[in-house]
Amino acid sequence: MSNIKDDFQIKKVNPFAKYFVLVVLFALPLVAYLFFLQGKHHFNTLPVMQEQIGSLDNFMTLEGQLVQLTDSVSVITLLGNQPYERLGYVSNINEKIYKEFHQFESFQMISIVPETGIKDVSEIRYQMQENTDIEDWHFITASDEEIKEFFNSLNSGFTLNKDLSSDYAFIIDKNRALRGRNEDDEDAAIYGYDTSSIAALQKTMIDDMRVLLAEYRFAFKKNRDQEIEKDE
Repeated sequence: MSNIKDDFQIKKVNPFAKYFVLVVLFALPLVAYLFFLQGKHHFNTLPVMQEQIGSLDNFMTLEGQLVQLTDSVSVITLLGNQPYERLGYVSNINEKIYKEFHQFESFQMISIVPETGIKDVSEIRYQMQENTDIEDWHFITASDEEIKEFFNSLNSGFTLNKDLSSDYAFIIDKNRALRGRNEDDEDAAIYGYDTSSIAALQKTMIDDMRVLLAEYRFAFKKNRDQEIEKDE
């Protein structure tokens, strides 16, 4: 009987092996995430490409409301006066960027259209609602001159198309600064992200959005910890 009992005794786990498994399961993924978050450009924050862009004070949503850039992380696109011709660009930015980030607090997507493009964009928005929650996607309009003035304030080096559209999406931070990537030995500076290219959105813009949002999360945590220390 004693021999049978000994055969079925539970073996003791080596404490070192137990802690090693915990490190592998929890610590290493975190370290890997922080490593890849830095990207090949090795920045802790997303570079500021233009300190202060124009405001949207004279722009109105289709419902007649104002949209503010301050205190929001915004992605801005310009759809021009024939938005239906840019439906593919809208689909790309929707699938790769908006659906990925719209649930983050303070994130918003802004698409600018001239007054002549309102009818088309109203229909596009109606169709998008069938499979996309567009609560954080604002379609705004202004005069042609105001759109040109705003685009020029980005100082991106790009040229606005004749129909007042742009192939590029722009990342704007909570302080109304344009974010992107500085030039390095391998790549040119990035002021905007080509919405016609899935690769540009998937491999570059998603990574940069994550860096910017992580920057704000870390800043929030730092401020919260400082407030806690003051209260102690």
